[in-house]
Amino acid sequence: CEPPTNPHPYIERKSAAGVPLDPLRVVPQGDPLRIGGHSMAGALAVPAYGPDGELQSLQLIPPQGKKMNLPGAPMAGASFMVGTPGDGPLYLVEGIGQAWACWQATGRAAVCCFGWGNVGTVARAILEKDNATRLVLVPDAGKEAQAETIARELGCSLAAMPQGEA
Repeated sequence: CEPPTNPHPYIERKSAAGVPLDPLRVVPQGDPLRIGGHSMAGALAVPAYGPDGELQSLQLIPPQGKKMNLPGAPMAGASFMVGTPGDGPLYLVEGIGQAWACWQATGRAAVCCFGWGNVGTVARAILEKDNATRLVLVPDAGKEAQAETIARELGCSLAAMPQGEA
C-alpha cells in the first residue's frame, strides 16, 4: 500500500481535510485484491490494532464503495486511534469518520472501534491498562441506549447527539 494523500474520496466525503493520515495507507491502483467480489484498488486501508498494539486486521474503504474488513482476520477488540492521547478525555466512536470528526471538533484523541459492538470491549481494554483514563462514548444515532449501558457499567461519560438530530 501507499501513503494516502488528501484528497482521498472517502476523506473528502467525510469533510476530514487536515486529519492525521499516518499510518493510513491506500491500496495501489491496479492492485488485484478483491473482497466480496469488489475491487479494493484505491481503497483507504485503516489498520485495526489489537489490545496489545499488534496489527490484527485492516478495514478497507473503496473510493465509491462500502467498508470491508479483511476476510479471515478478526476485528473483535480491534481499534485505531486518531490523534495522540493527552491529559483530556479519550473519545470512543464506531467508525473512522466519526473519530476524525471528534478529533477535528475537540483536538483530542478519538478511538475508532470498528462497529458499536466493539466499543465496550475496547473501553474495557483501555481501562485495564489505565483505569484513570477518562473515556467519553460518542454513539451514532440509535445507539444511545447501548452507550448508556456501557457508560453506567464502566463509569464512562456520554456525548450523544441532541434529540431528533440525524
